[in-house]
Amino acid sequence: MPVLAVAAYSVGACASADPYRGLTAEQMYQRGQQEYAQHDYDKAVKTLNRLLSSFAASDVLPDARLLLADANYAKGDYLTAQAEYDRFLDRYPGTPKAPVAALGGCRCLVALSPVPQRDQTYTQDALSRCQNVMVDYPGTPQSTEAADFVAQMRSKLADAEYQHADYYFRRKLYDSAIKYYQFVDSLYSETKYAPMALLGVYKANKAIGYDDLAEEARKKLVEKYPDSPEAKSVAADGGA
Repeated sequence: MPVLAVAAYSVGACASADPYRGLTAEQMYQRGQQEYAQHDYDKAVKTLNRLLSSFAASDVLPDARLLLADANYAKGDYLTAQAEYDRFLDRYPGTPKAPVAALGGCRCLVALSPVPQRDQTYTQDALSRCQNVMVDYPGTPQSTEAADFVAQMRSKLADAEYQHADYYFRRKLYDSAIKYYQFVDSLYSETKYAPMALLGVYKANKAIGYDDLAEEARKKLVEKYPDSPEAKSVAADGGA
């Protein structure tokens, strides 16, 4: 077969192998939906990216953009998913699905939030993003779910600070420990770590010999968190 004929055949074969050739935007979106429903997220991402790059105008573009974000989230590509949710909000801020996209961005950062022993930048970012969902879309199911994420992120941040305090306490660096314990009590008083932190303040001051400050911490613990195990452990006789 002549070289030109071979080249022409190869081009024709590649074109005919294009799985999206001849499909409308609606058909490509339906294909992406089916792939997503079958948990074939890589194929769904490929199909939806092709749809968005091939059609400048179609009624399905907003839904395709949102599904693309969902597919990236489902396959664990949280940073790409967050970018797609943000693109949806930039292009379609007033649509009924805006709260869904906003919560999606919140969920991406929550998924990226590491264990308390690691740097908590993503946790802080998740907290801020989820708080924005609560403020921007009050009364929606997405606002309610975002509030749950806010509570989770605040608890994780409190845990991280408490572990810092405990690290110093175990090394008998009591002044540094007290600083972090007080930080937990001040900023995360609704979490389970707050009474634990006040107990830490009490014990650290006792170890230093600051009995007056220890008693102050003990009273605060008993008055502020009377039902906590920590309060009960020091309530009976003025200290353990």
